Amino acid sequence: MITDIKVLDNFYIDPNRIISLVDNFPITGCGSGARTIDLCVLDSDIFQSVKESLCNIHNVDHTKIKLFTFFMEHFYNDMDELFNIASTHMDGKDPDICRSSVEEYNLAFCGQILLTSNPDPETGVAIYKFKPHINWNAQEIVKHCIDDYTIPGEEYRAGRINLETFKEMRNAHEENFELTCDIKNVFNRMVSWKGGTLHGQKITKNVPRKLNQYFFAEWI
Repeated sequence: MITDIKVLDNFYIDPNRIISLVDNFPITGCGSGARTIDLCVLDSDIFQSVKESLCNIHNVDHTKIKLFTFFMEHFYNDMDELFNIASTHMDGKDPDICRSSVEEYNLAFCGQILLTSNPDPETGVAIYKFKPHINWNAQEIVKHCIDDYTIPGEEYRAGRINLETFKEMRNAHEENFELTCDIKNVFNRMVSWKGGTLHGQKITKNVPRKLNQYFFAEWI
């Protein structure tokens, strides 16, 4: 059974080999950082090993899921601290689809492998739940936590709102959630959660560059 949170230290036997793999391939801009192409293209053998390991951790038949996994570098933004804190959200946003639906949501599990060699422990993964007064139905949850949570940043970057409005919209979104679990950033730590879990993360000026591997497993 897939449970909400799983944490495993020392995920890779040789994490420095993985970091070298990332360093040898180009990365492209994506939101607050830069990402590689999928690991299945970078190195198919490592990809298969990661897929089988994650499925074993979750007790899932690896033939029943499709795994997407890539690496991202995040960089500290000194314009405003709020730019360094990810909005609370659920995984599953597809930039090619304007609106998600409950019926189409098929993420089995998702997560990160933390690969910053000397990390700030406070830049791990934060897990949230809805505050008691929030009574959104399933489709409203998808709307607020998958589709719309990126709107403030998109509007600000497009020049349609100013910084103050961006901050007001972000803060209003965060008022719906409360922290339940704060998992520290430890080198080579794997953190995974059931699809639909609310989460976020941040980066600090103490360690202004952060490297994460992200993975998303969909039921076939």
